[in-house]
Amino acid sequence: AHGPKGEDNYKTRKLNKSEKKMSIASLITEKNGSNDLIIFDDFAQKILKTKEMNEILKKFDAKNSLMILDKKSKENILKSTKNIPNVKLTDINHFSAFDLVKYKKIIFTESSVKELEMRFQ
Repeated sequence: AHGPKGEDNYKTRKLNKSEKKMSIASLITEKNGSNDLIIFDDFAQKILKTKEMNEILKKFDAKNSLMILDKKSKENILKSTKNIPNVKLTDINHFSAFDLVKYKKIIFTESSVKELEMRFQ
């Protein structure tokens, strides 16, 4: 007959789209309630120095943070955040509920919040 297929097949569980949306929405709400959600203006100017970006993150106590940005802001600050440990830079379409749980602070830009609202309607 058919033998065991390995542990990977038994431990994974498929999540429906609605379950993913609800988990992300509830985690964002939880972060907002515990003051771990920060919303920045869009990064219109390029920030090339890691030192400048590090100072901004220190100011908001966001050394362990997930930055969810729109595409233009991501291009403007990508190089300055590469070398900072415990900071993940992603765009609005490529983050998961695991990322929201893993990082202490969540940073959005204004346009990424608008995109997220459109996606959850």
